[in-house]
Amino acid sequence: MKKNLVLTVAALLAILSGCGGQGGTGSQEAAQGSAQGSPPANGPITLKLWSTEQDLLKGYMDAFQAANPNIKVEVEFMGDYDEMAKKVQAGIVSNSLPHVVQLGQRHAIPQIADSGRLLPIESFMSKEEIGQILPGFWQRYTYKSQKWVIPFQSSTPVMYYNKTMLDKQGLKVPDTWDELIETGKKLSGNGNWGLNLNSDSPWYFQAMVWNRGGQLIKPDGTPNVNSKEVVATLKSVQDAVHVTKIMPQNQIKTSGEDFVAGKLAMLFRSGASLAALKKQVGDKFEIGVAYLPKVSERWVPIGGNGLGIFKSDKAHEEAAWKLVSFLTSPDITAKNSMRTGYIPVHKAAYELPDFKEHLTKDPNFKVAIDQTQYLRGEGIHPADALIWSGIVKAIETVHNDPKADPQKVMDLLQAEVTDYMKSYK
Repeated sequence: MKKNLVLTVAALLAILSGCGGQGGTGSQEAAQGSAQGSPPANGPITLKLWSTEQDLLKGYMDAFQAANPNIKVEVEFMGDYDEMAKKVQAGIVSNSLPHVVQLGQRHAIPQIADSGRLLPIESFMSKEEIGQILPGFWQRYTYKSQKWVIPFQSSTPVMYYNKTMLDKQGLKVPDTWDELIETGKKLSGNGNWGLNLNSDSPWYFQAMVWNRGGQLIKPDGTPNVNSKEVVATLKSVQDAVHVTKIMPQNQIKTSGEDFVAGKLAMLFRSGASLAALKKQVGDKFEIGVAYLPKVSERWVPIGGNGLGIFKSDKAHEEAAWKLVSFLTSPDITAKNSMRTGYIPVHKAAYELPDFKEHLTKDPNFKVAIDQTQYLRGEGIHPADALIWSGIVKAIETVHNDPKADPQKVMDLLQAEVTDYMKSYK
């Protein structure tokens, strides 16, 4: 999400407060009910779901509607996470929101919650149901001590490696950052590179900060993007490009293509990409999957998306929860994981025979799951998008300038984030 999108949120919320603030969809139920049709008791209900999935979750929707013939689901593709955030924020102003929404974990959930239109997902759930979701994932969807969105397609970053390339040189898979640098130097040259990050580079940057004992946001919500651990992480990226030269300059956007082409030995990317990478690589080489390397510690962040419910009327809200509950059930989360590489968020999914067999057939899928023992989830924060875009810019800066001062680069971002939070209401 670009900075201009972040800065428009305050303006959007100001408009909302002038129109009644907390009223939201709930305060305009009569108008919305007229548009959607207020269903009779036990009568047919139509739900609108905004999705970031191009296939519109078709297989799952067919199964849900077969089991719930009185609930019709109209799914609309809204683009990627950034586009979804923009459309939701516009929908808040125009009062044209769906009943169910699929939101990226770092994409304006605090702003959407603060609009008064999003219902805390925990309000639909019993303590037992909340306890069935892996607790580490809940941390990421918690804001102001409430759980707003239920984890759906959840992931952690992993390190993919060209096992064939490493085996040819008799190299072990690196477990630490220092080992990665040494291994990367042996694998770089003649058009090949040791390491690169996927295009969602701030996600891996966050992990590298944590693994140095730092944090981007302090527990009290104070931005901390110019700490010594953050600066050291940015310096490590700069050195990987200009000193050890294991990382190609300005090729983050094409890192996936380089890996598939056999030109890149190691790649930080989402564990949810495993099935797609295996298909793209085919039999060109053997793919390996490993934990992200540790520094002084080992932690991994949460990625992916969750499902939220907007205010409407009781009948639609109850039907919306029935849909969300179905999509986050053990069976569906297991199937979703086997199809992609996303991590099942429901504890019971791990006991299903088909899922156990899946992990036995290809242990690579098990790596991201095993890595959840190091899962860490900082709560969502209003400045998430600004910090993300700022880290992208910082990485670009040190890629382009070997003499750039990482401390000064991050000091500028700290000032920008601090100013934004002073104006956020």
